[in-house]
Amino acid sequence: MNRPRAAAARAIAPILGLLVAALAGFGFWWHLGQPVVLTDAPPGKIHCVSYTPFRGSQTPFDRNLHVPAWQIEEDFKILSADVDCVRLYATDQGLDQVLPIAQRYGMKVLIGAWIGRDPEANERQLGDVIRLANQFPDTVRAIIVGNEVLLRGEQTPDTLVKMLTRVKQATGKPVTYADVWEFWLKAPQLANAVDFITIHILPYWEDQPQPVEAGLAHLQAIVEKVRLEIPGKPILIGETGWPSVGREREDATPSLVNQARYLRELMAYVAGEGAGLDYNLIEAFDQPWKRALEGTVGGYWGIFNGDRLAKFPWRGPVSEHPLWLTQFAAASGLGLLLLGVAFVGGYRAGLRGWLAAGLIAEACGSALVLQLGHSWQAAMAPYDYAAEALLLLVSAGSAFVGFRAQGTGRRRTASFASALAWLRRPWQRLDLPTSLALFQGAALVTALALSLGLNFDPRYRDFPIAALFTPAIVFAWLAWTARDRVAPLGQDRREEALLSGLLFVSGLLVAVREGPLNLMALEWSALALLLALPLLPALRSLRVGAAGEPGIGAHQAQQAK
Repeated sequence: MNRPRAAAARAIAPILGLLVAALAGFGFWWHLGQPVVLTDAPPGKIHCVSYTPFRGSQTPFDRNLHVPAWQIEEDFKILSADVDCVRLYATDQGLDQVLPIAQRYGMKVLIGAWIGRDPEANERQLGDVIRLANQFPDTVRAIIVGNEVLLRGEQTPDTLVKMLTRVKQATGKPVTYADVWEFWLKAPQLANAVDFITIHILPYWEDQPQPVEAGLAHLQAIVEKVRLEIPGKPILIGETGWPSVGREREDATPSLVNQARYLRELMAYVAGEGAGLDYNLIEAFDQPWKRALEGTVGGYWGIFNGDRLAKFPWRGPVSEHPLWLTQFAAASGLGLLLLGVAFVGGYRAGLRGWLAAGLIAEACGSALVLQLGHSWQAAMAPYDYAAEALLLLVSAGSAFVGFRAQGTGRRRTASFASALAWLRRPWQRLDLPTSLALFQGAALVTALALSLGLNFDPRYRDFPIAALFTPAIVFAWLAWTARDRVAPLGQDRREEALLSGLLFVSGLLVAVREGPLNLMALEWSALALLLALPLLPALRSLRVGAAGEPGIGAHQAQQAK
């Protein structure tokens, strides 16, 4: 009687594990895709948006680039439906064509002269804005002479005053200078040379980053502060916005929902309590070239994406993952594939074992889908795509060999020294223990390199949590289910000791450096520690060898004999 029941239980365990995993995956993606109710933007058009026409691989650093008129025309067909005005930062590379196009669409332009260190380039910019302002007087709303020049330390306030005076006299149009709000307080003499003050307020980029729920209050406080310090001058918020993708700074989190929330709340405030406050949103379209300067986050400030599609509606709920059902299906398909690898390998487990396998497979599938999405958002140059492809290979490979090891029951990993020996002669047969060591070593090296970058140069670096999740959870699972998984102490395990120890320390330091408000940093640190943990016992082998017992030192001495 017991044998048939046991056989039935063994037969039904994989099915139950699969069903529970699918339900958990569905719940996870349903949660991510739930529409969030936000403040609606008021009727009417956006006051103004920053406009740069660059697409794909186009960049303002390519001095031979001349943006074609048809490309700008396409953009203005889109913008004219929702926007009254655009802000330009320069006049070269075909941007002078914006003026006649904007005129045809009945839009105004805040035309900008890009001021830097080069006197000749500055002279060309000033000459262009004077010429264009006089040629299109009804289209040019005002002239912005210089953008964040004081922030970059490229000119003095007195020099800027002379430029502003010259442009004002030559055009008769209102003139201003644009910079982060603190620099107006440091150079109040500029106020006498401008018709209005243009300040940049970006809660995400503040020295003390603001969470999205405090973004509007922060903007209001800054505006009042500038009004008190420099009374009598109208204020234009020359740049304000929120990124939809990128790394968290303290509790300032880039996301599509947060971007929609900040911009909608700002527009509702200006239409009501803050009536009379003028603003310019940064920016019209996502700009891929900015990722080279500011990391992933730099490329995702647009209200339209790089394909010129609206990123969110101005009224109604907003979903962070509107395609969550498709993503769930892809994640479940990958999870099922991993379970198939274990099943074909002969995985033997009871209900608890299959539940664990199913949940881990679904989690790995979801992580791989999220990682693929992040890779697509972060990469822009060929070497970026190569690096992201390697990350995906490490994650997917770790999942495959991990489930293969669980299926066959051969859970013990060879030493990293053995994996390095195989790399020197890759034509040799690659067995499963060495495959495990290869992918675990690659995951540790990758995680350590990323953690060191996050400790020493973190400002523009992402937390690629999905990329680290799969190897961390898979190798922790192997360690949990097999005590003999780690190579015996008699093997040379210096690489394991060094990498796991360094990753453990650097992972902790990321959390300490970023602070407790940064949830992305805390998640990254937890995964780094989880990845290092199974190999931390290797540190004991160093101590054992140093004490003269059969550890690394004794093992190598025996080999020498």
